[in-house]
Amino acid sequence: MNAHAIAGLVALNLLLLAVGVSILFALRGWASWGQLLRLSGVAYLLGVAATGVVWTFELVVGIPFGFPAIIGTGAILALLAVPVGYRLGHRLPRLPRLRVKPELPRLSLVSAVFAALTVVYLEGAFRAARLAGLYEFDAWAFWVPKAKAIYYFGGFDQQFFRELINQAYPPLVPVLEAAAFYFMGAPDVVTLHLQFWFLLVGFVGAVVGLLSGRVSPVFVWPPLLLMLVAPHVGGHFYHPTADFLLDEFFAVAALLIALWLIDRKDWQLVAAGLLLAAAMSTKREGYAFAASAIVAALVVTTRERRSAWPKLIAIGLAAAATTVPWRVLLAVRHLGGGGPEAGGTGLFSNLDRAWPSLRLALSTVFDYHLWLVVTPLAVVAIVAAFAAGARTLPLYTTLVYVFAVIAFTYSTWAFPSLGISKKPALNPIVRLSGEVVLLTPALVPLLLARAWRRAPQPVGDT
Repeated sequence: MNAHAIAGLVALNLLLLAVGVSILFALRGWASWGQLLRLSGVAYLLGVAATGVVWTFELVVGIPFGFPAIIGTGAILALLAVPVGYRLGHRLPRLPRLRVKPELPRLSLVSAVFAALTVVYLEGAFRAARLAGLYEFDAWAFWVPKAKAIYYFGGFDQQFFRELINQAYPPLVPVLEAAAFYFMGAPDVVTLHLQFWFLLVGFVGAVVGLLSGRVSPVFVWPPLLLMLVAPHVGGHFYHPTADFLLDEFFAVAALLIALWLIDRKDWQLVAAGLLLAAAMSTKREGYAFAASAIVAALVVTTRERRSAWPKLIAIGLAAAATTVPWRVLLAVRHLGGGGPEAGGTGLFSNLDRAWPSLRLALSTVFDYHLWLVVTPLAVVAIVAAFAAGARTLPLYTTLVYVFAVIAFTYSTWAFPSLGISKKPALNPIVRLSGEVVLLTPALVPLLLARAWRRAPQPVGDT
């Protein structure tokens, strides 16, 4: 770890932020510079998603990966996005005038206290990440080796990738890690952990930015801090694997879909689709996660199906289409697809595993030693919103959570080689259940606001 490597990571993430800001300008623009600052977390994740998906496509078609491709891709995305924004009527606000006593944004006592606590937590998380070693099995067994191969060979070396386990895992994370290596100047596997700290900060900023002003700080900050201090989050978010990035992409996408159900702003749905595309390019589970959010939204918009369903289906299909080139590459190179055993399902031949698998999924999601009371809080919020007379938001959230538990159950039931256990060496169920936990700070504040004030308040054009 050295200052040069950290500076390189800062530069990479500024590039991703710049790309994301350009995409945000194309999607919605911003009424003020303060609004852009508030949505900077969303912009950053959009930048990570867009560049990650495009970098993956470039590697699949054989474009050498290096500084020209990394920076050139970012520049092209920005140059394409800005004219689209202008064509849609988006304009930059005027620069603020200098004043002797500049007006400062109002910050409630609750916001100030919880924001300070979050900053203290993230500072401690930074120190933990910058000193972390490469101890996680999945990280040193295939995620980081794939990144090193891309860094050294400039692409998906056919022989090397064939020798690794989990060949079929989507490559967005190795590509992002390889880009980090280029900006750090070397494959520094210690400083690499800080890249995942930046991603966590972006996730926190995205959730707070989308909810602030719309929902009371009392409802926004406590679920977020509760998620951050959960034992498994604090001890694993910085591992250079795909699990938490997948959860971060999906949680913000699910939040954007929930906001679309309230506001019906098209930019929210398009942004969600981009994040879902990135989720599917991050891990195989991204397909199930994306389907759960899309299907849940389809169910709650049944009465408006003529106007809502075409948009939801189009976003889902477009997101899935971005992963087709990678799947084609797997087929051409005859690499395993990673599907379940027993004729493609592994279910009916293992009926004795059904109940133990469901019990394992539920006990993992509600495990206090892993996630504290994050999931019970979500249950309370759903019940409170239903009790207050709400239907759309609590039903959408309930369906997403139920689909998640079904997916976790399936992952154990359909793979007889997995043990009915929470031990990571025997079953990945703990890593999978992070989906539900990161969803909580994204969706629970909306439910609590709905239960308390009948409806979340709109914020400008968000």
